[in-house]
Amino acid sequence: MAEVPEVETLVRDLREAVVGRTIDRVDVFQPAAIRFPAAETFIALLAHREITDAQRKGKYILMPLSGDLMLAAHMMLWGTLALAPCGQPRTTTTLITWHLDRDEDLRLIDTLGYARAAAGLPEDVARGLNLDAIGPDALDPAFSPEVLARLLAKRRGVLRTVLINQRVLSGLGIRDADESLWLAQIDPRRAPGSLTSDEIVRLHAAMVQILNEGLALRGTQRDLFGRKGQAKHGRYVFEQAGKPCPRCGTSVLHQRVADRNMYFCPNCQH
Repeated sequence: MAEVPEVETLVRDLREAVVGRTIDRVDVFQPAAIRFPAAETFIALLAHREITDAQRKGKYILMPLSGDLMLAAHMMLWGTLALAPCGQPRTTTTLITWHLDRDEDLRLIDTLGYARAAAGLPEDVARGLNLDAIGPDALDPAFSPEVLARLLAKRRGVLRTVLINQRVLSGLGIRDADESLWLAQIDPRRAPGSLTSDEIVRLHAAMVQILNEGLALRGTQRDLFGRKGQAKHGRYVFEQAGKPCPRCGTSVLHQRVADRNMYFCPNCQH
């Protein structure tokens, strides 16, 4: 699942192996994978552009290009980027290929076909993808318990639903939200504003720990070079319904909340 540890791993790999290189040409195999502009314009726009940097905004990968352009990609559920020799046969799950100098391809791959890309002037990309609406990043050094408290203070609804709302807080997906709430021993069904100061501190620490653990293990998917990450999807409770809670032994519970699966321990998360 392409959550922030997986996306951040790709961004760091891009900085290592792709930044400073030139896109010679582009092949689009699934036009629906391009948010904007139209496929023909997308192809013409990116040809002969140098990739000058790789950044992350929430779950978006942003690659500034020469000529004051921006290339953006979102992996959605299971998408990834792969760097491969030009002569290596592409899979049927390849949506877009950027042919780079030095006879290598950068490929957008997704078994479900949901991953998307966009390109244009930086301000047009930001507007088209509504990047300015993305909330503070949970991996930002400036993210603190005080920031988390302010984000949750006036929010209504279910805590877990608020935590995965990228307009409130970016960088936390359903997997890492469930694992963080378990680690902090907080019921995901509680109201956001009901958390005490001590619980806010525990939750903040748990979120940072879970994300950094996932990042240190290079996520759960294959990285830019095809290496499989060593992190697990279900470390504690995520997708562990019916199995014993690692802390108290109670069966992990599964519920559907706001059309999303949620996993937690009904005994030690309170």
